[in-house]
Amino acid sequence: MRRTQTLKFVSLAVVLALFAGTFSACTGGKKEKKTEPKIVEETIKEEIEDYSYPISSAFEVTQMLNEIEASYIVGITNDPEKASEYFSEKDRAVNLGIYTSDLAYATTYNQKTDVQDYFKATEKLVRELDMTEAFEENLPDQIEANLDNNDELVNIITNMFQNAYTSLNEQGRPEVSYLVLSGTVFEGLYLTTHISENTFQNPKIIEAILFQKEPLMKLEKMMESYKDSEMLSDVYADIVAINDIYALEEGTTAMTQEQVTKLTDLLTSVRNKFTK
Repeated sequence: MRRTQTLKFVSLAVVLALFAGTFSACTGGKKEKKTEPKIVEETIKEEIEDYSYPISSAFEVTQMLNEIEASYIVGITNDPEKASEYFSEKDRAVNLGIYTSDLAYATTYNQKTDVQDYFKATEKLVRELDMTEAFEENLPDQIEANLDNNDELVNIITNMFQNAYTSLNEQGRPEVSYLVLSGTVFEGLYLTTHISENTFQNPKIIEAILFQKEPLMKLEKMMESYKDSEMLSDVYADIVAINDIYALEEGTTAMTQEQVTKLTDLLTSVRNKFTK
């Protein structure tokens, strides 16, 4: 399995830190050089943050659903056959994020056929978004060989998510990366609010909904400088609208029925807008 870019930057940090220390010693400890190691450290820290997956993994959400013994619902996810119907960069990016959560959902529940179908859907969109370097050549074989090894399958797919995010940042395409992240959180919250007809009465589902509050707030902050861009403006507005519902009643263990109803309706609308 290919090492992630995060590991590469950690290694680079060690090398540069050693170099910076040696350079400082060789200059006789001149005052103007004393701050250089700190500058190197901050630069590497920023690079690591830029290339590391910035929000909770889709698996963290789907695992919570599995742990509360919510049944796997056939048909709740986006139809993988629709992957060929998305033509704009924006639609492809958002739906790559949506399929990312759907793939995590199927993997968590060990739905082998759905895992294969959603992997093919994500692979198609990755290639159409010119992110092929995010996929190892033998990745399909790895998926196939580990269909009965759930833990390893989770590792493989998690690494794939990280590589895709890293690839977009390496290409200087932050707007596309934000669209993918947005699709992932939209679908994660959509699944959570639609797995039961009695969401409000189930405290464990409410806990799963509240777990997703922090990633959405973080994503809003990350996207703020792009809020007026043509590609991101409506997606940013959707995230703000979701966070506004969370803010109606601040808390970490409970939500009002009004909040749950509003979130459920909003996620249906947002999700339908992109999956069509």
